[in-house]
Order: sequence, then structure tokens, then C-alpha cells
Amino acid sequence: MDEPIKIAIVGSGYGRKVALPVYAKLAEFEPVAVWSRQPQRARELAEKAGIGLGTADFDELLSVPGLEAVHIATPVTTHIQFAVAAAARGLHVMCEKPLADSLEDARHIVAAIRTAGVVGVVNYGRRMQQTRQRVIERAREIVGRPRMASVSLVSSDHADPDSRPYTWVHDARLGGGRLQGYGVHDLDLLLEIFPDVEAVAAATEVGVPVRRTEDGELWRVTAEDSYALLLRFRGGGLGVVTLVATARHGRGDVIEIYGDEGTVQLDDDQRVWSGRTGEELRSEGPLDGSSTEAFTRVARNFWAAIRNGAAPEPSLEEGLRVQAVFDALRTADIERRWVRPEPVTS
Repeated sequence: MDEPIKIAIVGSGYGRKVALPVYAKLAEFEPVAVWSRQPQRARELAEKAGIGLGTADFDELLSVPGLEAVHIATPVTTHIQFAVAAAARGLHVMCEKPLADSLEDARHIVAAIRTAGVVGVVNYGRRMQQTRQRVIERAREIVGRPRMASVSLVSSDHADPDSRPYTWVHDARLGGGRLQGYGVHDLDLLLEIFPDVEAVAAATEVGVPVRRTEDGELWRVTAEDSYALLLRFRGGGLGVVTLVATARHGRGDVIEIYGDEGTVQLDDDQRVWSGRTGEELRSEGPLDGSSTEAFTRVARNFWAAIRNGAAPEPSLEEGLRVQAVFDALRTADIERRWVRPEPVTS
């Protein structure tokens, strides 16, 4: 194997919980620095992980000798500043989803990465879960033209003010909300199967309006914890994406895809059911739905794109595709009308 890629992790949320441990275990990578906006926090994370540098100075992080890549896992509204600066220094960029807070900013990030001639990947890692990979494969094989496609998640992790501490995820000004956390993954899934969306509609809600901080204060929640999204596919068929994070009893993902030639389903036991017209549905599984294993696949794709020139996956183009629908849904929610996503070209 080639020398491991020296990578820095920017952000102490997902970056600390998932990205950093995965990179540390992979022979393909060598984590060398971590950034947090809180200097003490950054130093503690670096010390715990055995990394040479923990800093709140982004320029210091970018100046680490031999650094080749960064993983940006900060609030969505800050993606653009970190990604553009990293690309300008000739560093490869792994960016969390959605790519940015707006399609305009996402295009700016893509332009900066392309101008620099570096590799860019967007972490739509849930697509890499074995369960969802199989849903996509079977749907492409047997479903045909869409009639109805739905993705539903019911969670209890935000049911009370004390169930999850207040973070940027609960602040709409920072791009928070469950739509950016989960909904964009489900949009990515549907767009992998049915990429041509004619128009969208949406409704979002804040079910638990206050949440306690780690210091015990109650802060107002402005980012949605529930949503219902409606997609109209060009040529016919509807897509429905729903989530409630404040239920008293949760369940796993349920995915149902009905087409003119067949059916594919994922139940909450992580079994994939599928069948063509005239066949009984047959099941596979339970399959692996691990988010950590899924991100491991994304990381290895990133390595292959950098070292071997493989096609980046999930790609910047796919990030823009989801971003256009994401932006249209935000507009649809605010204006209470159908909205056509802006066309995105490679």
C-alpha cells in the first residue's frame, strides 16, 4: 500500500464520534491534527486520540507538514469557509452533507476544489450502508418507472428537552435541523434511483421548542425536529420522505419503492424485500445498517480517488444534485407552495 494519507479533522461532533476513530483504524490514513473552535477542547481531543496537534487556529491546522487532506465536519453554514481555504492550499476535501447551506455556496465550494485540482467527496455515507446499497441495486433492477417511493424514520431521541443537549443542530441560523441531518440522506437515496425531480413541497415543525444546554440552561429551538417532504418525479410518480424525532416510541428506517414493474422494501428489521410483477416478495437479511461501516467505505473511496485516481464517490456532482432539491424544499416550506429545483449541470 502507498503511504497513508495525512488527514486533519475539522469539527468535534461527528468528526470526533465517527470520522476520527475510523481514520485512526484504517491503514490508508494517518490523522495528524484536529480542529475545534474551543482551543482547550481541541487539545483534549488531540491528546486523547494521540494526535500531534489540536488547535482552534485553522491556518495552523492547514500548515501541518505533509498534510494532504481535510475532513470538514462543522456546522453547515461554515462549510464554505473551511472547504475553500483547504482547497486553496492544495488539500483534498471530504465534506459533510449537505455540501453547504445553499446551492450558491455549494457551487462555490465545487468551483474552488476543481480550480485547485484536488479530490472532493461529500459524505452521503448512509448510501453506503449494506441495507441501502441493496435497496438501490434491487430498485434499479426491477422497479421500472416510479409510482410511489417513501422513506420514513421515527425516533424518540429528541422527545424531551433533556433527551439531547442543545447544539448547533438545534439552531436554524447555523443550518441545523433534522432535514440536514437525516433528510438529505433520504433524498440522496431516492435521487440515486429516480434522479429527475420535477417539483417539491414540504412542511417542517419544531415539536420540542426548548432544549437544555450542557450548563443546564433552556434555549429556544429554531431548527425542525419533524418534517414531511413530497417529491413529484418528472414523467410520473411521487416520493415521500418523513421523519419525527420526538416520538415516544421509535422504530428504524422503513423504505418502500413501488414501480410499474416491481417492488422493493426495507423493513425496520433491516430485511430487504423485493419482487417483480407476478412474483411473491422475497427477503434478504437482516443486512448490516451500521453507519460506522458505511463511513469506512466512504473513507476508502476517498483514499482510492486520491491515490489511484478512482472516481470520487459520493461525488461533488451528487452533492450539488441533492443541494438543489434541499434548497427547493426549504423554499417550499417557507412559501407553502410547489417549487421546481434549480437545474444542476456537471
